Amino acid sequence: MTQGAGGFSRPRFPGRFSLLLSTSTNICAFLPDGRRNPLETCIDMCARRGYRLLDINFCAGMNPGSLMRTDAWEAFVARLKKAGDAAGVRFNQSHLPYYNVFASQDPDYRAMMEMLIRRSIIASGMLGVPWAVTHPCTVYEAGPDMSVSLQRNLDYYGPHVALARQHGLGIALENEFEYKTRPWQRIFGSAPAELAALIDAFGDPAHVGACYDFGHGNLTGGHHRQNLAVLGSRLRATHVNDNRGTADEHLMPFFGTTDWRDAMHSLRDIGYAGELTYEIQEFGRYLPNDLKHLVIDQSLAIGRVLTSYFEEATAPPPEDVREENA
Repeated sequence: MTQGAGGFSRPRFPGRFSLLLSTSTNICAFLPDGRRNPLETCIDMCARRGYRLLDINFCAGMNPGSLMRTDAWEAFVARLKKAGDAAGVRFNQSHLPYYNVFASQDPDYRAMMEMLIRRSIIASGMLGVPWAVTHPCTVYEAGPDMSVSLQRNLDYYGPHVALARQHGLGIALENEFEYKTRPWQRIFGSAPAELAALIDAFGDPAHVGACYDFGHGNLTGGHHRQNLAVLGSRLRATHVNDNRGTADEHLMPFFGTTDWRDAMHSLRDIGYAGELTYEIQEFGRYLPNDLKHLVIDQSLAIGRVLTSYFEEATAPPPEDVREENA
């Protein structure tokens, strides 16, 4: 058994077990006219259709009208917890606000973003979230020398990891991708070995791990089996989404070019025992609220297919095959 942040244990041994399905609250966050549903509404909509695990997306705090920017933020988080409890929902992960940390920024903007990140870490602890997901950043002026970005990320995230540890959760760093447009800049963390090196540099596997974004993996060649083999036991969370290999489209699985059977088998190969968590906000962005349930229901149906792929990889061989191999 392995002990994770939040005190729960997860099996990491061969066996016939299934992955649990989760979704980011952003699955129904956006409205056709550009407005956004409140997080409480997203929690309720997902729970009514059958979700019992949710990724609470604190990127919503970056919106100008967010209560996370106000002195009432703790009361707001308490309301989110009450909404989750009432809906029978557990928050299995969160997504922290993020920005271009190592770029030159307006001091007021930087201060606001750092405030939102700190508040979101504390809020994640208040909601019982075991892993908060965020992005490593790149020192662009260092060019292809990724060692500079590794050290700067280690220095920058150190205090955030300490805050997360204090509040009973861990930080899961997400694999990145490189844009297929000029200036063709290397992005730190788009190579899984870079992400693994950063995670290992913290020396705290109970509080620093990886989140594997399948869409980002598809944009770097779709080598999910190789990528996941590199991350291995560091993997603590997932972002399940698809694309057609040219842009970060955040589509529903099977609407892009990802080989999902191979992807799920690859998760089983490394003994992953966490959750499959959708991040597919673009798929139903322009649907009105009275049609959002179509996306949620479809995600649940497709999730059953994904978990069946995982389960078929764990199934013991048929009796006749075992006898032939004896």
